[in-house]
Amino acid sequence: MYLGILLVIERMCFIYKNTSLVLIMLNRNVVQNWWDLSRGGNIIFGITTVTLGAFMMGVTYQESIVTLALHSFCIAAFIASWFSINDLLDIEVDRINHPDRPLPSENISKESARKYGHRMMILSGVGLVAIILNDEKGIEGLAWVDSVIVWLMALLLMIIYELDGKPFNPSLKKRMFWGNLTIAGTISITILFGAAAINHATNPLLWLVAASAMALTTAREICMDSNDRFGDYDRTTLPRVIGLQKTRKTVWILAVAAALLMLLPFAFKLLPSNMILLILPAIVCIISSKPFLTRGSDAEAAEVLRAGMVFGLVGLALCGMIINR
Repeated sequence: MYLGILLVIERMCFIYKNTSLVLIMLNRNVVQNWWDLSRGGNIIFGITTVTLGAFMMGVTYQESIVTLALHSFCIAAFIASWFSINDLLDIEVDRINHPDRPLPSENISKESARKYGHRMMILSGVGLVAIILNDEKGIEGLAWVDSVIVWLMALLLMIIYELDGKPFNPSLKKRMFWGNLTIAGTISITILFGAAAINHATNPLLWLVAASAMALTTAREICMDSNDRFGDYDRTTLPRVIGLQKTRKTVWILAVAAALLMLLPFAFKLLPSNMILLILPAIVCIISSKPFLTRGSDAEAAEVLRAGMVFGLVGLALCGMIINR
């Protein structure tokens, strides 16, 4: 009898253990699907960019933790919303270019993605209201205006990038070069958003850095268009219009322009010339993209350019922190 009970208990433990493992795996898959839909890597990059934009102006983490946290939350929810809406609208294209994404693979339903995108945008708006209310200078000081303007600019870019229907039909993502510039503009905006957190969005150093990031991101986006050219059947992307060779030359010109813009703060004495060493890794990464472009490895070139931008932003942020400490 006791042996029978022990066998039953052992069997129940075995079933419970295996069921738990299955549930854990399912939960991991669910989290991974929503992470992929939100582009978790882009969210982390956006939060980092906001923070670096503030650090570039010499802000200390301790004195602005609440303000930076609110700006980071606001931009994170905005990015999650935009990518969810983008994937929802591009589901047919993604069936060719990215069939493993949550929507084309049907791991997340269209309705769930739609609700998620809308809710994330609402949360981003709530974050913006919180930024205004947290403004230590109060409404009369208008220190929050920069943040509101930058957020509204990002919202406008998202609308004209995605909108494809009556009464207006900008849909910049389907238009040669304009879609690339729009995405690049959003990256520049996150830098300015970080500076707006401490009321420094008009600083010329930030605008040079934003211009460099915009040129480099445009180059990277064009690389991705080259990589996705077979699935972009309904778009007049640069590779489909002028061909791959001319497109790669354009990418290289933009990459060199980004490197030069990265060096301008030192040429204009906005940063000490001896700190130029801090951005050398970024310059090396940008130059390193040339062999990949020559071989036609567009996806690899895009990743190298992305690394160049990250190293550049980190290097310039360190410069700002050092001179303002």
